[in-house]
Amino acid sequence: MSDFFDIDSYLNRIGLPAPTDEQRYQDGLILLRDIMAAHSRTIPFENLDIVLKRNLPVSLESMELEAKMVAGGRGGYCFENNLLLCFALRALGFGVTPMLARVRWNKPPGDPQPLGHLVLLVTLPQWPVSAATPFSGQLSVAGTPYLADVGFAGGRR
Repeated sequence: MSDFFDIDSYLNRIGLPAPTDEQRYQDGLILLRDIMAAHSRTIPFENLDIVLKRNLPVSLESMELEAKMVAGGRGGYCFENNLLLCFALRALGFGVTPMLARVRWNKPPGDPQPLGHLVLLVTLPQWPVSAATPFSGQLSVAGTPYLADVGFAGGRR
């Protein structure tokens, strides 16, 4: 995967301005919520390539996801949406761990399901150790993980 991610183009695509350091480090949870909401409103769940059997296998590389979903204005399925969010959050200083998950929606308890969904475990950006910390109002405990998922079709948009 590429280390470069065009965060400015992504933020433009979802309609958000570039965050200030104060927003990233003091209000990281609010920023995470705002990014997830904007992403969900502007980048749809879409699995057309899979259904139409074109452009297979679907690439999950950051540059290809950017070309399709940011520059190309398209959506993607759960792996594409959540990995695009992953690359964006990492570019903003969030800690992000992609994790496989099972979709249990409309399934009876105990009915085994495959690990066919991708979600993100996110930790908020922390002030650099060498930086003076002018703020003390972080809304969450440092290191607290948050579950992020912008790739589930049928969710409220």
